[in-house]
Amino acid sequence: MRVRKTPASILCHDGQPADGLYIVLRGRINLVRAVDGNRDLILSSLGPGEVFGENCAMPGMVMSTTAVAAVQSEMLRIPGEALSEHLRREPETVVRLMRLQYEKLREVEAVASGLALCDVEQRLRRTLARLARRQGRRNPASAGWILAPVPTQSELARMVGSCRETVSRTLSAMARNGLVSGSGRRMILNDSLVNETT
Repeated sequence: MRVRKTPASILCHDGQPADGLYIVLRGRINLVRAVDGNRDLILSSLGPGEVFGENCAMPGMVMSTTAVAAVQSEMLRIPGEALSEHLRREPETVVRLMRLQYEKLREVEAVASGLALCDVEQRLRRTLARLARRQGRRNPASAGWILAPVPTQSELARMVGSCRETVSRTLSAMARNGLVSGSGRRMILNDSLVNETT
C-alpha cells in the first residue's frame, strides 16, 4: 500500500509498535529521538530505497525512534503480518533485515561517537558526506556530489547536536574553503569532503 505524507507528518512514534515495514520511494524520512525538553536529535535520515519499521515482524518490539517526513514523501507500507509470512517462506530475508539493523546500529554509533569526540565542524562534515554517499548523486558538471533536497540548516543542526546559527556559520566557512556550494534546496559537495573517512 502506498502512503504519502506531507512535511512534519509522523508515521511511527517512539515506544509504539510499527504498523508495517516502510520503504521510502520518494522524499526523506527522519528517525528522531527526543532529548531533554523540546529538543530532539535526528539519528538517521532515510531516502529512496531505504526502510524503517522492520521490527513490525517481531512481536512485542516497539519503535526506538519517531519517524517523521522531512519533505513531501511517498512510501510503500508492507503490513507486519505480510512481512512475518514472507519471513517464514523466505528465511534468507531475515539475514537481509539483520544486515539492515547492523547498518543502522553502526550509523547511530557514529552519531554517538561524533557527539562525544568531534567538534561541530567535524560532525557536520561527516554528516554531509554520509548523506551525499547515501542519497546524493555524482555531479556530471564537476568533481563533486549533488545533494538535493538538502536538509535545512535546522535539520542539520538536529543531526549534529548543535544550533542552526552554528551550523550556518560552519557551512559559510566550508563554502569559503571550497568544500560546499549551492543554493536553495541543492548543495554541491566537493569530492574531498565526501571521500573523508567517517
